[in-house]
Amino acid sequence: MTPGPTTPGPTNPGDDPVAVAFDVTPLLGFRTGMGRSVAEMWAALGRLGPSVRAVPYAIGIEGGKGAGQLPDGTRRIRLPTRALLQIWSRSGRVSMDHWLPPADVVHATNFTLGPTTRPTLITVHDIGFALHPSTTDTVTATFAGMLRRAIGRGAHLHVTTAHLARQVEEQFGPGLLAAGRVSVVPFGIPELGRPGPLPAGLGAALAGRPYVIAIGDQLERKNLPMLVRAFGRVSGALPELRLVLAGPEGPSTTAIREAVAALGPEVAGRVLLTGPVDDGARVALLAGAAVMAYPSLYEGFGLPPLEAMSLGVPTLVSRAGALAEVAGPGAQLLDPTDVDAWAEGIERLVNDEAQRRELIDAGHRHAARFGWEATGEGLAGIYRRLATSS
Repeated sequence: MTPGPTTPGPTNPGDDPVAVAFDVTPLLGFRTGMGRSVAEMWAALGRLGPSVRAVPYAIGIEGGKGAGQLPDGTRRIRLPTRALLQIWSRSGRVSMDHWLPPADVVHATNFTLGPTTRPTLITVHDIGFALHPSTTDTVTATFAGMLRRAIGRGAHLHVTTAHLARQVEEQFGPGLLAAGRVSVVPFGIPELGRPGPLPAGLGAALAGRPYVIAIGDQLERKNLPMLVRAFGRVSGALPELRLVLAGPEGPSTTAIREAVAALGPEVAGRVLLTGPVDDGARVALLAGAAVMAYPSLYEGFGLPPLEAMSLGVPTLVSRAGALAEVAGPGAQLLDPTDVDAWAEGIERLVNDEAQRRELIDAGHRHAARFGWEATGEGLAGIYRRLATSS
């Protein structure tokens, strides 16, 4: 069962805690960065003490499916998710107030929000759906409409970087920043837990060999075909090196497989596509890597590089989107379109022990700045402000 705050009853005015209806829907299913971030936000609120009481709700739950992944007492909005998203992105119909638990503030953690009369906070993880609409699926294509309507109703926005705050202002403003309706509260580094066993085939394929790890969904913006090509350019100089791509398949899977096939049979056999891995295997893969590579073309935040830094893994990161702001001095920043630069960076960090140590030390220092306690306190401050201004 997911740890977190206890479920309160109805709130009263005065000095009572701020009660927050908190969307825990992203805790269901395989957790990518968004799901893991929401889990950590929920846990951080539970550690705040009596000042905030978070009340969980989830959208689109049928029967008892996924109940074991949700906090006790989760209020369920038992309606078809896709239909709701289409309605909420296009109209002001179907208010959420009938289904939401008693609360002073609503915190939508994953863009999914319908009309409500209560003060609202929306966590905006990124706006790739607005910047690159041609790459969205039918679900994420509804996010822009829902966000615009929520902003029109007065919603406050939580973003994790100043870069993303500026992008939100450009795409969904103007005037949001000047009105104080966008707050920057960075995420922390998720609790990684203990390393676990690798799948048998993966463990045998690595067998103590050095490898580059890339973690994430196979989305176009993750830029993984470029990383495959960069690996191909260093494969001759580093014959023992492997490239591990860990994460669910997605729209870029075909392009990734084509890039792997273009390397030729011998080198292609050294590129390992694991699919999704459990938490223990994920930590083991990160901790055991010679280099962590994160070549994304766009990110609103980017957790895996910080996780790698915290584990003492030298990290190469794209200087695109908010990644330069998040990775800072803890990683080597590279142009995401420069294949040669990524090839050279990989080779240097595998071979040059002095550079490895320098980057590992810098990464440890930088990662130590990111804690979930600060995230929880930052969110609590927003909740109190929204509750008292309503």
